[in-house]
Amino acid sequence: MHLDDKGAKNFLDQIFRIWIQPEISRRAKQGALQGNIMIDRCLIRFPRDSGPIVEFNEEIHWHASMKIPPGTSIQKGQAVFLYQIQEVTAVKPPEVDGLRVPFVYLFRDGPGYKILFDFTPSFPADQLPPEAKEDWQFSKMIAESLQRVLVQKAVQIESGLQLMLRKHGLWPAPALLPYPLTKISKDLSEGNIEGARNLLRGYCTVDFIENLSSKWWSVEQFTARKSLIQEALAAHKQGHYRVSIHALLPQVEGIVTDWVYTKLPESEVPWRQESKTKKLRDIVLTDTPSTLTYQRIVESTIDFIIEGPVYQTFRNWLGQINQAFPNRHVVEHGRYDDLLFTEDNSIKLFLLLDTIYYILSQSER
Repeated sequence: MHLDDKGAKNFLDQIFRIWIQPEISRRAKQGALQGNIMIDRCLIRFPRDSGPIVEFNEEIHWHASMKIPPGTSIQKGQAVFLYQIQEVTAVKPPEVDGLRVPFVYLFRDGPGYKILFDFTPSFPADQLPPEAKEDWQFSKMIAESLQRVLVQKAVQIESGLQLMLRKHGLWPAPALLPYPLTKISKDLSEGNIEGARNLLRGYCTVDFIENLSSKWWSVEQFTARKSLIQEALAAHKQGHYRVSIHALLPQVEGIVTDWVYTKLPESEVPWRQESKTKKLRDIVLTDTPSTLTYQRIVESTIDFIIEGPVYQTFRNWLGQINQAFPNRHVVEHGRYDDLLFTEDNSIKLFLLLDTIYYILSQSER
């Protein structure tokens, strides 16, 4: 049920009027509310023998099944950290004192809310619809919403950590969120640079990159370069990273430029590539009904490109260069450093193109 549906809008208004606003007022009277509450998620449970239980945001606890990274061990009762979660796969129905209860659950989904409700636990057993006796229908949907919460938490990285990622040629790439970027960040912050590099290579296998790039063709600016990208992928598969990097690096600015020209009159397209990239950021953040996650990814990626190693100014031919990511000026002007043409950097270029694909595809939805 979506907010843009009239019936859903009326239902949402009722949820706020009957349950949410009275709960907020009750907490305010008790002095248990500090300032305005931003409701990202709300779960309302209806026990048989008491009034409704209304919980907001982090107060909500789900019994969930998770996919954990290889080599990770989690014991019952042990605290679980974000870097130990690869994916939320399933969720159990809400309970009170071990018994299933009717509920209403709403959570942010883009610019609006999605509403789920299930009153079947209040039905007599012989009146239950057939689907209520099978696997719980909302398990996957709520699991996916919780996965989005983990991704949002993963992109809410402080500026110091973002600078550290940038130093090592990384940014909040959607394909790495929440895992393995959370674990890579932890390794880097602890000085385990080789561990972070091994994890990146181990996760971003050839099959992973091939699957990642297979969805790019829904965006016109990628389709126009399909043959070139596939040739770069073939080179990457064979370990010819010099070839894949030289082929892919110019396409970062080429795709951005082509896209900006579809959005603006020619006279309004800036000349400098940095300005074109900023213009992309301005257009997508103005035109797209975006989530906090999308905004963070766009802003972090544009900063990585402009302020980071991609477009970093290259003035001293004999000076030291950042080997953590292929710099446009260094590579395309022919300054050769073999340590730039690594598997890691070829992977990072595919990830950057995928991030640009994510930004453009979301803006067209």
